[in-house]
Parts: sequence; structure tokens; C-alpha cells
Amino acid sequence: MKESANRISRACYHPAVGVLILRIMAGFIFLSHGWDKFDAMDKTVAFMVSLGFPGFVAYSIAGLEVVGGIALILGIATRLFGVLFGIEMLVAALSTTSPRGLHGHEFELLLAVVSFAVAMIGSGKYSLWRFECAYCGGVFCKGMSECTGSPREQKGK
Repeated sequence: MKESANRISRACYHPAVGVLILRIMAGFIFLSHGWDKFDAMDKTVAFMVSLGFPGFVAYSIAGLEVVGGIALILGIATRLFGVLFGIEMLVAALSTTSPRGLHGHEFELLLAVVSFAVAMIGSGKYSLWRFECAYCGGVFCKGMSECTGSPREQKGK
């Protein structure tokens, strides 16, 4: 029984593929919602104004979702867009009212958590343009040999 469980567990162990799936799905969700916002921009602006936001916020959010969604799918600047999407989804959950409190905002909260998780994980192995260092997660590092944030160099300080 233990060996079977280990075999199944090992067969499913592909962190790079998991990050890829998470990134692509989140990217498609944001891209499609951003595209819908552009498609009905008059209604989107009216909705943002009804929430107390200036009208230009609708264009900013729609643009963020389209550009950021494509970036997540391709694996470009995933940490930046992950943080921006996480903040956007928290604001979306907190700025609209539900008679049941946050209970009516599970989708937004799930997207916020997924976005922050993508920001913490980074682009992953399968990405078009990986900005972060694979060794320490820094954005401008050159890898283990020149990494200023490596655990090895931190021990020597």
C-alpha cells in the first residue's frame, strides 16, 4: 500500500508543470474578463463609477487584465502581474457588497490567493521570458555564480 501511494505521489510530482498550469489558467481568466470589460466599456465605466471610482479606472483595469493575462500565460513578469492582480482582486472583493459578507466573493478571493501565489513562485521553468533568478528569486541576479541574495553568500556575512 505504501509503495502504491509513493508511486502515485511521485508520478504527480511536477512542480514546474503545476506552476505552468496555474499560471496559464489564471492568465486565461484575467484575459477573458479584461476582454469582456473592453467589449462592454460603457457598462464597465458605469459600474466603476457606481462603486465610487473614477471612470478611467475601468480602462486601467481592463488593460491590466488583458496585458497581464497574456503576460501570465507566456510567463513574462509574473511576479509583477501576480501582485497587481492580487491587489485588484482584494479591492474587488472589498469594494462590492454582499448580504452574506465575503461569502459572496469566493471567486475574487480565490483569484487573489492564486495571484499572490504566482507572485511568490515566479515564472517557473516553462516561461517565455523569466525575469527572476532561479537560485534566489531576485529580479536582476545572474545566477548562482554572481547572485548577491544567495543563501551561500548570506552565511559569510
